[in-house]
Amino acid sequence: MVNTNRHQQPDVWIKWDWLWTTIFYVSVAVSTLFMLVDDGRDGTVWQPLGLTAVLLLWHGVGFRLVYGGGKVRDVRPYRQFIVLLGDIGLWFLLVGLSPAYYFVLAGLFSQIFRHLPIPYAIIATLLLITTIIYQQSSDAGQPISLNSPIVWIYLFAGAASILLGAWMSAIINQSMQRRQLIEQLEITQAELAETKRHEGMLEERQRLAREIHDTLAQGFTSIVMHLEAAEQAMPDQPETVQKHLDQARKTARLSLDQARRVVQDLRPDLLEQQSLPEAIERTAVRWQEETSIPATTTITGNPHPLHPDVEVTLLRAAQESLNNIRKHAQATAVQITLSYMTDMVILDVQDNGVGINGAAPSSLGGGYGLQAMRERAAQLGGAVEIESEPGEGTTVVVSIPISS
Repeated sequence: MVNTNRHQQPDVWIKWDWLWTTIFYVSVAVSTLFMLVDDGRDGTVWQPLGLTAVLLLWHGVGFRLVYGGGKVRDVRPYRQFIVLLGDIGLWFLLVGLSPAYYFVLAGLFSQIFRHLPIPYAIIATLLLITTIIYQQSSDAGQPISLNSPIVWIYLFAGAASILLGAWMSAIINQSMQRRQLIEQLEITQAELAETKRHEGMLEERQRLAREIHDTLAQGFTSIVMHLEAAEQAMPDQPETVQKHLDQARKTARLSLDQARRVVQDLRPDLLEQQSLPEAIERTAVRWQEETSIPATTTITGNPHPLHPDVEVTLLRAAQESLNNIRKHAQATAVQITLSYMTDMVILDVQDNGVGINGAAPSSLGGGYGLQAMRERAAQLGGAVEIESEPGEGTTVVVSIPISS
C-alpha cells in the first residue's frame, strides 16, 4: 500500500493549537497570581487554589478523553460542550471568590471557539455572557436590566466574540475540508497507481503469452509437423525421413535459443544483428526451406531503423502469417511486401491458397496468433486487416504509424 500521509504537513490551526492552549493556562496562572497578591480578598487562598486545580484538571483531562490524544474537531461536539460547560461553571465559582479570575476570560473565549462547532460555540458564548452579566450585576448590587450599561457592554463583547469565533471556525473548517480533499486525492492516486500496476502485470502476461506463441508455439508446431511427415514417410522413403528429422532438429535448436531470449526479455534473435527487411527475408527463406513453398520478399520505400517495438511487431506478424499459411492455406506461393512510407510502415503477406472460409481448422493451432497480432499492433496505434476470398487466397495487412 502507498503511504498517502508521508508528505502531509499539519494544518496551520493544528500547528498553532499550542498557542490557544497556552493562552488559557497562562490566563488561569495570571489570575491565580493576581488573586494571591490581592490584599482585599475575602477568606483564605486554599479554596480558590483548590478550585483552580480542579479547573485545570477538568479542562486538561476532559479534552484528552474527548479527543483520545488527537486534535480533530467535531468528533463528539456534545462531549466537548460538556467539558466547556464545566469550565464555565468552575470559572463562575472562582470569580465569585476573587475578581482576579475575570482574566481567565481571555483564554476561555478562545477555547470555546477552538473546540466547538459554531452552533455549540454560540450557545456556550451566550451562557458565558449571561454568567458574566449576572456576576457583574450581583457585584454592583443592581438588578439585570437592559438599561444597564454593563448588560450592553457584555452583549456587544459577546457579539464581537461570536463574529470573531465564526471567522476562526470558518478558517478551520476550510482547512479541514482541504485536508480531506487532499487525502481523498492521494487515496485516489494510490488506487490509480495500484490499478496501473495491476494493468501492467496483465500487459506483461499478455506480452509473454504473445512471445511464447510467436516463438515456442510456432517452433513446436513445426517440429510436430516434420515428425508427422517423417512418420508417414517411414520406412519406404529414408531420405525424406532424414530430411524431416533434420528440419525438426534444426527447429528445436532454434526454439531453444528463442526460449532463452524470451526469458532474458531481449529482442528477437533475427533483429539483433540485422535490419528488419533482412530479418523478414531470412524468415521467408527459412520458411520456404521447411515447406518447399516459394516465398518472395519485396521491400519498397526507403528502409530505415524503426522503434524496436515496431520492428518486433512486424517481424512477429510475418512469422505468424507464414505459420498460418503453412497450417491452413494450402498455398503454392507467398508474397511478402514491406512498405516504408512517410508516416506509416505496412506489411503485406499474401498467399494464393484456399482462403479463410475454405481452410480446414488445424489441430495444432490454438487461435491465439491473430489476436496477439492485433494486440501488438493496437498497442502501437496500428491495425491488422485481413482480406480473403474463397479460392483466391488471403492477404494479411499490418499497418503501424511512425514518426517522421
